[in-house]
Amino acid sequence: MASQVADYEIMSTVLEDGTTPCLRARRPARLGGGDDPVTIWILGPLARTPWTAAKARLEPVAGVRADNLPAWLEAGVADWSQRPVIWLSASIAVTGTLASPPQDMDVPDRLRAIAGAARGAHALHEQGQFHGAICPQAVALVAKNQDGGGGLFPSLASPGDVGGAEGAVLAPPSLANGERPVAQVGYPPLAYMDPQLLRGEGGRWSDVWGLGATIQQVVSGSVPFPGIEDVPVVQSLGRLLMVPPPSSGALPAAVSEIVAACVSTDPANRPLTAREVAERLDEAASKW
Repeated sequence: MASQVADYEIMSTVLEDGTTPCLRARRPARLGGGDDPVTIWILGPLARTPWTAAKARLEPVAGVRADNLPAWLEAGVADWSQRPVIWLSASIAVTGTLASPPQDMDVPDRLRAIAGAARGAHALHEQGQFHGAICPQAVALVAKNQDGGGGLFPSLASPGDVGGAEGAVLAPPSLANGERPVAQVGYPPLAYMDPQLLRGEGGRWSDVWGLGATIQQVVSGSVPFPGIEDVPVVQSLGRLLMVPPPSSGALPAAVSEIVAACVSTDPANRPLTAREVAERLDEAASKW
């Protein structure tokens, strides 16, 4: 594990799954130093995602300031683990993600964490943006609320006092898809991909799909299309485009209804907003 990303000193690894590593780091002196740790996301090898493409994808998302979204500090290009990567930092302390939640985190709290990410997605949607890569690793658990002045790029930098809300924030879109065949900016793993994305028709409804798939995975341990990443790519893409997702009998009724609505093959039948998904999750959590 590399000890530095740019001039950030790496303290520990929060998530290392080969796709979007998440690190805890010390804030460099030029950004005020201090004891509050920050989070570094490694978004992708440059060979897969050129910096210009990453900047075009991330800049409008970074400009949205809201609870349940990280307060970006900056982004850049650096060497990490002997490869050139795109990285970005945020003024929060991520303690984990729902890709590997704490063992003592019960289902209601997991649902509330997804609700937090859904509110982050709604904030993006209200500004005409969408995330496009919601999955369990995009639901970042944070230790505490912290201020985060500045923006992702110097052109966006401005004072601000909105940090990530305590509990969970929506992590940045991944800029690489590991060794998977679909490796475009912002695409999630196939198991969490709205078929509309493959048709070139992504939008806020795609984030609603990703929320539904994430809910199902976190509660039942399976995704709407189990094993889809383990079959040949032509077959897996064909299943996504042509086969309705099967219902999961492993979900309680209240949660099953939310998931079924989110992953409807017709986007018009999905919840209209991610905020609606968040509200339904909060209600389900309160009745668990």
